[in-house]
Amino acid sequence: MGNLYREFKGLANVLPPQRMGFSYLTEARNVDIDDSGMIRRRAGYKKIYDGSPACLWSDGCVCLFCEGGSLKELLPPPAPGAPYAERTLRQGLTSGRRMAYLSLNGTVYYSDGLITGAIDTRGNSSIARSWGMVPPAPPTLSAASGNMRPGKYAIALTYVRKGGAYSPSGGQESGTSVLSYIETTTGGITATITASDDPDVAGINLYITTVYGETLYLAMRLPNQSIDVDLKDEPAPMLTTLTEGLKPPPAGNLLTYYRGRIYTAAYDILYYSEPFALELYNKSVNWIPFNGQITLLAAATEGIFVGTKDELLFLAGATPEKFTLHRLSDCGAVAATQTTAAVAHNSNGVSSLRRTLYWESRRGKCSVSLDGGTEINYPARGVYSYPCGLTGAGIVERRGGMNLFISVMRGASNAADSDPNRYSEDIYGSGCPQLPDISIIAS
Repeated sequence: MGNLYREFKGLANVLPPQRMGFSYLTEARNVDIDDSGMIRRRAGYKKIYDGSPACLWSDGCVCLFCEGGSLKELLPPPAPGAPYAERTLRQGLTSGRRMAYLSLNGTVYYSDGLITGAIDTRGNSSIARSWGMVPPAPPTLSAASGNMRPGKYAIALTYVRKGGAYSPSGGQESGTSVLSYIETTTGGITATITASDDPDVAGINLYITTVYGETLYLAMRLPNQSIDVDLKDEPAPMLTTLTEGLKPPPAGNLLTYYRGRIYTAAYDILYYSEPFALELYNKSVNWIPFNGQITLLAAATEGIFVGTKDELLFLAGATPEKFTLHRLSDCGAVAATQTTAAVAHNSNGVSSLRRTLYWESRRGKCSVSLDGGTEINYPARGVYSYPCGLTGAGIVERRGGMNLFISVMRGASNAADSDPNRYSEDIYGSGCPQLPDISIIAS
C-alpha cells in the first residue's frame, strides 16, 4: 500500500528521516514548495550579461554592479534578444571589495569600506558624483589696507555644490576649512583661495570673525576659482557657518537611513550624519562603538537593528542621544546576507504588508519585523541545520505567489558555530525503525 502525501513541509536533517515523518524531505532539488505544501518545478534561468559582475544591486529604478575595478550600471538590451548593456560610472575601485548601497530620494549612496560616492538617478541617465565634499584648504592671509578695526581675525572657507544656493546649507555646503588667523594693523586682509577640483563644486563661501571674535560670519560668496580677495570691512553679524568641524562621510561596509540621518558601519564603529544633512558627519563625536565587526545594519520603525558575528542588538529610540541598547539574541549575523521585503501578515483576520528583515545566522535563516516588535523568527531551527558561513548574499524573490528568501554563503565556520542538534547517525541511528528516505528531484 502506498502513502498519501497531502503536503510537504520541506527539508529536514536534525533527526533521522524515520523520526521526522513522511512530510519532510531528505533531498529536494530544483523544486519549490508553496504555502500549501505542494511541490512545483523550479523555473530555469538564462544568461543576460557577458562578464564577471559582483555586488549586484537594484532599487527598482537603477541596477548597479562592480566589475574589474569599476562601478557600472546595468542597462536594458539595446535590441530585443540582445544581451544587457552596461555603462561605467566610476573607475579606480579595489577589486574584490563588497559594495554597500543606499537609495534615498533619487540618490544612491555607496561605499566599499575604502571609498564613498553618490549617484544621482533623477535625470534621464545616472550621474556619478562625490558623497560630501572635502573641505577647502585654509586660505593664506596677508595684511592689506581697509576700514577694519586693528586686531586678530580668523577666516575659514567652505565649498558649495553645483545646484545649491550660495548660502549656508547643511546639504549643499562642505565643512569648513581649518581656520587661518591674522592680526592686522592696516585695516584690511587679503585671502589667497584655492579652487576645488571637484566638478560638482560651483562656489566658495568665505567666513570671518569679528575682531578677537570666535563666531564665523558669512562675508563673501565667490565662484569656484583660485583667487586673491580683499576684505576691507568687518562682516555683518548675520549668517553664521553651519558646518564648522564637519567632514564628508567615512567609508563603511553597511549603510542605512533612520529619521533624517544616514548611519554608516565601519568595522566596529557606527557613524551617523548630522540631522537632515546626509553628506556631513562630525566624526569626532557622532559615533557608537560595538564589540566586534558590524555585519548587519537595518533601520526599523522604532530603532535600528545591529548585528555582529556573535550578537543581534537593537538601538531603540528616535535619535542617537536617546538610544538604548538591547541584546536580542546570540544568533549573530553572517555578513552581507541581509535583505528586506514587504510580506503579507495576517493578524486577527486583518491582512497587511509588513517590512521584514531576513538574514543568515548561526541558527540558520532568521527574520524580524521592521514595523514594530523585536521577536526573531527561526523558521529552520529544529528542522534543518547547515554550516554557517563567514559572508554571503541574500535576496527575497516573489515567485508564483510565494515570498522566497534565497541566500548563499561562503567561508568555513568554526566548530563553535555548529548547531549541536545537527543530525548524526551515531547519536540517533541506533535502535530506530528503518524507513526509506524521501527525495524529490526535478531535472
